[in-house]
Amino acid sequence: MVRIGEGFVRCVVGLVLLVLGVMALPSRAYGEIVGIEFLEWKQDMTGSLQIEGGGLPGTDVNLSTLGLAEGDYLTQERLWLHWLKNNYLIGTHLDSKRSASETLTSPLVFGGVVFAPGESIKSRLELRQDSLLYLYTFINVPMFRLGIPFGAEKLNFSTSVESTTTGMEGEGNETGTFPVVGLALSFQPMPILHISAEGEGMKYQASGNEFRFYDLRGQVEIHFAPFIGMNFGYRKCVTDADLEGFGVADLTMKGPYATLNFSF
Repeated sequence: MVRIGEGFVRCVVGLVLLVLGVMALPSRAYGEIVGIEFLEWKQDMTGSLQIEGGGLPGTDVNLSTLGLAEGDYLTQERLWLHWLKNNYLIGTHLDSKRSASETLTSPLVFGGVVFAPGESIKSRLELRQDSLLYLYTFINVPMFRLGIPFGAEKLNFSTSVESTTTGMEGEGNETGTFPVVGLALSFQPMPILHISAEGEGMKYQASGNEFRFYDLRGQVEIHFAPFIGMNFGYRKCVTDADLEGFGVADLTMKGPYATLNFSF
């Protein structure tokens, strides 16, 4: 016999009461305080890496040469807080991880290690992307909103190439934080349907480091319940970073996505 613990029962009862309480709120209160989104992204990544080390500049190599797959499915979390009608605080987190095995057809210098043609390698690329933005909607009428998001973007690169022939490994790890600013708009032709677009970016240079970054997305939002909705859209993110002591990462991520969101 399977017994259900009292703690589990209390959690279920609490969740039911929370849902019933939210449903009892006036309709205008929905989405006025907090929201959370889970974005499933069918992402294609293309670009190149040039990882320096040991006094060597590194080879400018395409991701495909390292055997890293172009396509992947990623999940991004997004949390926002809303207060005083026009103010939003938005936090996002995205973690992309790729690994592969390949046989080199040409020489490769990566992270200060020289790899010869014919060597079998294992490659890895991880990109973590976090942002914290403040959005002020200076136009907020029943069918249209327009605002300016600005804040900070943090990128963490971690990559390596290891020879399965010799055991030698070259790697690069670096983190950079820089400011971003953008534009966000939303059109609501009917209560359950929103059409929106947003983008943030910046070309930034400081302390020997250079960033060129932008993140764009457009979507259709369908609110099929008072506090639950889905978004369907397309996103493109370009990251071009030249970091002292690390090298160059020139990456483009793009593709369609679907989002499940909850707002209370």
